[in-house]
Amino acid sequence: MRKKYDEPMFVNVTACDSQCAEKETLKEIQKLCDDQNFAVLATQGDGQPYTSLISFSVNDSLTKLYFSTPSQTRKFNLLEKNHLVSVLIDNRSDLPTGLNQISGLTITGTAKVLSDEDQIKKASVVLLDKHPYLQRFIQSSTTKIIEVSAEHLYYVRRFQEVFEWSPR
Repeated sequence: MRKKYDEPMFVNVTACDSQCAEKETLKEIQKLCDDQNFAVLATQGDGQPYTSLISFSVNDSLTKLYFSTPSQTRKFNLLEKNHLVSVLIDNRSDLPTGLNQISGLTITGTAKVLSDEDQIKKASVVLLDKHPYLQRFIQSSTTKIIEVSAEHLYYVRRFQEVFEWSPR
């Protein structure tokens, strides 16, 4: 049985500089990131895109996203070969039929495996604050902490109202 969705509203697409994004839109983006526990990470390798579900957390300035992964995964191997990533965060599971209420955020940027102990500790605190149930996983010797430096954020709300923001 197919779900019935509300009809999409059509609005003008907006390119947003840091001035218009800094207030309300950035608050909405931060709330979306805080409310959602999982995201879809897109990597690339062997000429093919690859997606993975991740538990994530972002810093307060929306410039860094953190996640953890075992070092023996396809995701990790692809990240080592190509550092360019995209991450999708959305609230569609919260609003299963409210098409005009769904929001989504795509973060594009560069991923790196953290190796500095101070950086790992700081990132782990950010991750564990949101995901305390991952403590044993994050502290495992085979788990790596990944930091994504955000280059662009593309925030879509109300089906096609689009805001673009570059934190740098």
